[in-house]
Amino acid sequence: MRPRLTIIMPALFLVAGLGSAVLLAQAANKSNGSKQSGRQFVGYWMGVDPLDGGDARRGITLNDDGTLSMIGHDSVLTLCGGTDRGIIRVSDFTVVGSALVSNNHVLTCTGGGNPLTLKNRTELIDKNIIRETVTTQDDEFVDETLYHRVSQP
Repeated sequence: MRPRLTIIMPALFLVAGLGSAVLLAQAANKSNGSKQSGRQFVGYWMGVDPLDGGDARRGITLNDDGTLSMIGHDSVLTLCGGTDRGIIRVSDFTVVGSALVSNNHVLTCTGGGNPLTLKNRTELIDKNIIRETVTTQDDEFVDETLYHRVSQP
């Protein structure tokens, strides 16, 4: 009976130690707040716009204040007359649950015209897939595209 006790006691201490480590890790993740969860979005993403078949690319970075920025380019920008001459920028994404949200998705057509300000909701589907939904300021649907991460997280 003595050898069993020798094995069981260290095993109990190991289980207790692992449980404490898990609780500490969970507490650390909660204290990091949105800055930690925003890191999941950081990277370079590529997709195909289902409305026009254009190649869509997005780069997402973390800002010092915990918000996130995005810069994007599509090979076909329907709102820029169907050309690739434009740039998409968001500089104030905030994390809401498992999504990035901004009312300042700015499309600037380089061929002229005023910049167009839209809304953007980018949801994390899994570690390597996001869904970007773009609407007007009046919540009218503009576009929805799935993106796959092509950079290492």
